[in-house]
Amino acid sequence: MRDIRTAVVCTDSESGDGLADDLAGRSGLRVVLRLTGTSGTSVRQADLRRAKCDVVVVLMAESDVTDPVLRLVMGANAKVVLAAGRMGDDQVYAAARVGVRGFASADDVNEVALAVVETHRDGSWLPPRLGSGLVRFLSRSPTPNPMLTAIERDILEQVCDGALNSEIARTLCCTSDNIKWHLKNTYRKLQVRNRAEAAAYAVRTGIVGA
Repeated sequence: MRDIRTAVVCTDSESGDGLADDLAGRSGLRVVLRLTGTSGTSVRQADLRRAKCDVVVVLMAESDVTDPVLRLVMGANAKVVLAAGRMGDDQVYAAARVGVRGFASADDVNEVALAVVETHRDGSWLPPRLGSGLVRFLSRSPTPNPMLTAIERDILEQVCDGALNSEIARTLCCTSDNIKWHLKNTYRKLQVRNRAEAAAYAVRTGIVGA
């Protein structure tokens, strides 16, 4: 059986290169592409396709489905493993809804390697500690959807697509300050702290589609 062609994407050079070096030394894995540091912020789908990656590992400090790097990787025709330092049940669910197939702790290289192998073989993989929590999370009664205005809902949908405030402002013909004001109101209504939590909430409750 041939080695699993793996790419590592991370905006932090030290963390990304360290993970890539470790995975490269594992039997059955072949790191064919590493996009770390500045190259991690300018990742292109064409680079990933050209490398014919089987699995792309995205290393993040915290799971964030709105991160533009993660969104770009999702269109690379490869299975994506998210290795994050902090991942709650809602974040795992939101990431799975946008197409992430494997999950691992960024602090556990052995778990990342296992996630690559299992995701490549079975199509998906979730550590048991996250799986049990996710089942409990999904079994909870959903919170009733708050009353968002049409523009708040439109902005939230674009946030879930990974758009920046400046990009949303251009599509709605307004200023970035207007977008910030609407997002502040949206966070208050959803009772969340930031755009990542807002996106996770929106996907989980069906306010916007996956």
